[in-house]
This record gives sequence, structure tokens and C-alpha cells, in this order.
Amino acid sequence: MYQIFVVEDELLIRQNIRRVIENMQGPYAFCGEASDGEIALSMMQDLMPDILLTDIRMPFLDGFGLIKHAKVMMPWLKIVIISGYGDFEFARKAISLGVDQYLLKPVRQADLVRVIEETAAKIEESRSARGFLPDGINENEVQNALQQQFIRQLLYGEADTGELLEKARSLKLDIIRSCYLPAVFSFDSPCPDLQELNDRLRKTLAELEMTMYHLQSSSQMTLLTYDNDPEALNERMYRSINILRHELKDVCPVITTVIGNEVRRLGAVSSSYHAAAGLLTILSGIAAGQVINVSDTAQVTADIIQTDSPFGKEFMIKLQHASPADVPRIIDGILASPEGNQYNSRLMRYYALLSLMKVCIRMTAGKRDGTEEKDIAAKFSAQFDILPAAESRERFRDTAVALLQYTLKDRQGNASEMKYSHVITRAEKYVRENYCDPNISLISVAKHVGMSSAHFSTVFSQTTGRSFISYLTSLRIGKAKELLTGTDMRLSDIALEIGYNEPNYFSHVFRKTEGMTPKEYRSRHSVQ
Repeated sequence: MYQIFVVEDELLIRQNIRRVIENMQGPYAFCGEASDGEIALSMMQDLMPDILLTDIRMPFLDGFGLIKHAKVMMPWLKIVIISGYGDFEFARKAISLGVDQYLLKPVRQADLVRVIEETAAKIEESRSARGFLPDGINENEVQNALQQQFIRQLLYGEADTGELLEKARSLKLDIIRSCYLPAVFSFDSPCPDLQELNDRLRKTLAELEMTMYHLQSSSQMTLLTYDNDPEALNERMYRSINILRHELKDVCPVITTVIGNEVRRLGAVSSSYHAAAGLLTILSGIAAGQVINVSDTAQVTADIIQTDSPFGKEFMIKLQHASPADVPRIIDGILASPEGNQYNSRLMRYYALLSLMKVCIRMTAGKRDGTEEKDIAAKFSAQFDILPAAESRERFRDTAVALLQYTLKDRQGNASEMKYSHVITRAEKYVRENYCDPNISLISVAKHVGMSSAHFSTVFSQTTGRSFISYLTSLRIGKAKELLTGTDMRLSDIALEIGYNEPNYFSHVFRKTEGMTPKEYRSRHSVQ
């Protein structure tokens, strides 16, 4: 049976073509239709037709764009162009794209039937001569195209687990594992040659075991890794990301990546993919070129607060003299102003909250000598989850008010904290000198400064903006990064050097704070 798909923006013409195909005698089946190339491409990835009948002049994605993308996904596809534009340039371009037949409108029924039969005959000849493969197409290309269809269904949730397992078996894909991890890539500039991009991806990832990819378009792709070992899974993902960024830097110099949540079932891959793709959409234009993990929104926020504030100078003046009670009126005034219309955009709301958080972080850091903005950013980000807060204007308003009130209250309360500054200075000096001791603890440091552990814990967190454990961990991980990049010491020796008796626990803490394993950190630095 030859599956035929029709793309034509004029409804009447499309209906007539469909009627002709449905009335044809023989192994011909009308499998679908679309009014433009963009819709057609999405449908064809599921239907995998043998023959495409398409117009040239269409909205959104024209016939030439459709052919170019469809040929990458379905290298066996036979193309018949039906168009009212019969000049030589159109015909020549059609030939260069591998079009098999070219018909001019209005098309007579007899001519359409003849062309379809001739195209089907070519398919049959190729199958007989090459083991069911079209001329010029090898088995690897067909296998890759079918794998692309499989991973698309997996990512988009278009098939249940039973269907996916059956298809994986037919494609000889050993994909049954206990852990799955997707990552979505966005290319700042669409790759001009989709075929070249596809070839590079296939060649680059061929040596990586348990790794698959899906090329959605010339500007976006998704990577899927799977393993039985969660740590090995994460290492493979970050290694794959590094390799791809290096190999594609000449055609896609700016690549933004969002890693999804690790999931334990094949059927849950789709939800993880959609979460990553959704975050990528929100961060578009804000976190260009970064690698972001969707499960760690606190780190996401702390890392990408590098943009200029959308709030004007007048807002900053009001803020300098405002009390916590003044904040709702200030924010409501901004939202009610003509400029407030910009916050109808979810992306702009997210951008505004990031910028507002940066203002608050700087206000807080300015009154705390020796406290790094990054540490305060991590604290604020953990307390104010601004990603879901950008979903609506109401949540945006409430979060902005809470963030500012928290900062202004903190400013008011700072005077009462100053009396403990000398205690904190002594404690920090003691920790810097003894952090490599595995027995150092909140209790031992509190004893050194002459306070109870509970009292010291409260004073330390209120004065520095972070917990004692966070401060100790920061010192240890900072030293670990120096040793990883400046020496050849083994990981177990580095762990002991910075106060961790257990190397596995050191790796766990490092990955939690830095978003990668110590091995990955050392590898990244060596590449640079």
C-alpha cells in the first residue's frame, strides 16, 4: 500500500485531489492532508507517507521548505509538486530538492492518476532492486528516520508504553532502563542547512551509548539519555552536552540547554520533556547560551540575574525612601500605568521579577560587608520561586510585593544585628582556618565564640543571610574547585583535603551545589 499525503492551501483543490486518490484502483491510500507546510510536517512525522503531493505557495512554511525538512525526516519520500507557477526557476529549484514529478495547475484527473502511478512504480522498482529501499538511500538513513519517529512519539506522549516497547523492539532499540533524562536544545540562529545539522548530530552521537536525539527543527532539538545508574546518567548527559556544543559551535554558536527531570519510567519521559521545553520557552532571550536544570530553579535564578532592570529611575528613588507598608501602593501604581501593559507577557513578568530580585540582592549585599551577592541570590531564589510566579499578573504582583517587603524589613532590622558582627567575624575566621577538619561543626564553632549552638545558628543566618552549613560548604567546594582545576589529585584525596571523609558524599554535595559532578567540572575546565 502506498500512503499519499496532500498539502494545498486551497480547500476546493485539496478536496478534489483527495477524491481522485480515494477513487483510484490499486494499492493507494489517502493518509492525510494539510493547508500549510508547518502543519503538514508535524502530521507527516506520525503518518510517514510514501508520496507527498504539495503546492509551493503556502502560508507559514512553503512547499520548498516543507520538502527540505520532510526529506531529512523521511529520506524515502517521493515528491510531486502541484503548482500554478510553471516558470523555469521554480522547476529548477524543485529538481535540486529531489522532486520526482512536477504538475501545473489546473491538473486534470487523468494526469494526476498517471503521475501517482508512475511515482509508485519508481518506489516499487527501488524496493525490488535495493531490498525495499529507494534509490540512493541506505539502510542506516531509513533506520535513523524511523528512530526519529519513535523518539518523537516518546517525547510528545503520542503512544502508550506498550506501543513504544513494541516499536522499540521492531527497531532493535535497547531502551529499557531504570532512569531516563531528556534535555532540550535551542539554537540562537537556525542552522541554514538542516541536512548538514542532522548528519552532524548522527555522526557526533553515534559513539555515545544509550543516547538518542530528535531534531524538531533547524533551531531546536532534544537529547535523551538512559541508564540504570543515576550518577552515570547525569555524567553522560553533561558529557553529551559538552560534545555537542563543541561540535556545533561553527554552525550554532549560541546553544541554550534545559535539562529535564530524571524519571524512572519510559512513560514519564514525555512529562519531563514538556517541563524542560516549557522552561526553555520562558527563558528564551534571557539565559542564552546557558545550561540549565529544570529541577533547580533556585540555581537558575541565581545564575541568570545578569540583565538590566525594566524598572525606571523613578521606581528606584521611591524604593530608597519606602517602608514595607508602601510597597503594595508602589507596585500597583506600576501595573496601573501605561508601562504596566508590558507585564501582560509571561516572559516580561519573569524578566521583571529577575531584575527586581537583583535590585533586592544588591540592597541586601550593600549592608553586609564580605557577603557575596551570589550567596544572597541563592537564598532569595530558594525563598521566592519566581518561575511559577510569572504565570499570571496576580501572582506576579503578589510575589513582587513580598520580595520588596522582605528586603525592606531586612534593611530595617539590620541595625539590631550589628551588635553581633564581631561574633560573626570571629566565627568566619575560625571556619576559614579549620574547614578542612572533618570534625568541625556548628556546635564547635559556637563554643569557640562563646554562644549556645541554637543562638549562634540564629544570629549567623540572620546576619549573613545563609545558614552555617551553607557557609562551610561554600568554603569547602571553593577549595575543591581549585584542586580540581589546578592539580591532578584523585577525587578521594581532594575529599579528604577539604574535610570530607567519604568521597561519595563529597561528590553528592559538589553536584548539588555546582550542578555537575567533580569529574565533569574537571573535564569542562580541561576543554576550555
